[in-house]
Amino acid sequence: MDESVDRAQAEAALEGPGAARIRAKRLLGLADDDLRPLVSAAVKAGVPLRRIAALTGLTTNTVMLWGKREDG
Repeated sequence: MDESVDRAQAEAALEGPGAARIRAKRLLGLADDDLRPLVSAAVKAGVPLRRIAALTGLTTNTVMLWGKREDG
């Protein structure tokens, strides 16, 4: 019976931090939606990938991917 109590306590301990992480991921997704066209425009304007990464917190790989043309 101790094991079930420990399991219940462990599960309960995850609820608050888990919910906070889910909210943060949702907000990050919204920020990404806003950033994507801006990153694409910055790449096309010639802003260095590392500078864009430094300003946005994105990896240079993500900057490069988002900067590619979507139509071809």
